[in-house]
Amino acid sequence: MNGQFISRTLTGLTILLVGIGALLHAIDVLPFWNYFGTWWPLAVILLSAIIVINDRRQYIVSLGLLVIGLFALLNNLNVISVSFWSILWPVVIIAVGLSILINRGTVPKTVKTQDSDAASAIFGGSEIINKSHDYKGGKLTALFGGISLDLRDAVIKKEATIEIFAVCGGAEIKVPREWRVINQTFPILGGVESKNHGEKADDKAPVLIITGTVALGGVEIHS
Repeated sequence: MNGQFISRTLTGLTILLVGIGALLHAIDVLPFWNYFGTWWPLAVILLSAIIVINDRRQYIVSLGLLVIGLFALLNNLNVISVSFWSILWPVVIIAVGLSILINRGTVPKTVKTQDSDAASAIFGGSEIINKSHDYKGGKLTALFGGISLDLRDAVIKKEATIEIFAVCGGAEIKVPREWRVINQTFPILGGVESKNHGEKADDKAPVLIITGTVALGGVEIHS
């Protein structure tokens, strides 16, 4: 069971439960929104879990969201007395600072020949040019940031899969016009736009499959 399946399952179940709760509130069976006003920080805690499940390297962002969610929940339960907004920005600033320190040796723009990509952009950007002669795919994570992946000089012998996890961020993927792109992402108030490609594609054309979750963000694929 991979991280993508787990995160998609958790996200889908959460949305389903909220929808059921809203329906029960609308028909006066359960005062769902009254409970939601107290327990909504659980959604932030769940998001922190989904992030680290998708990419363990993003533990700093996950930990920051976990701290924010726990403080907000304890405040709603009257265990502590602290404003949610008073802790939000300090935690975010600390997380950004730690991310910069840990990734201080990385280069924003890189040229690769590896058969796969593993890139992350948190509160920033990353640009990758891959010229592999046997591209297999990879994993892209964008959290409040953006990733540009140029595959126009890469070669897919048969099929490749790119898994995307984007929250309040997105990705731009440039591909050769002869590739066929198949979108299998799970959008949540976001989406994937594929344009200006596939004009020369046929049934035997190389296939690039885009999977993953895009929440409050977008992915653009073009030649």
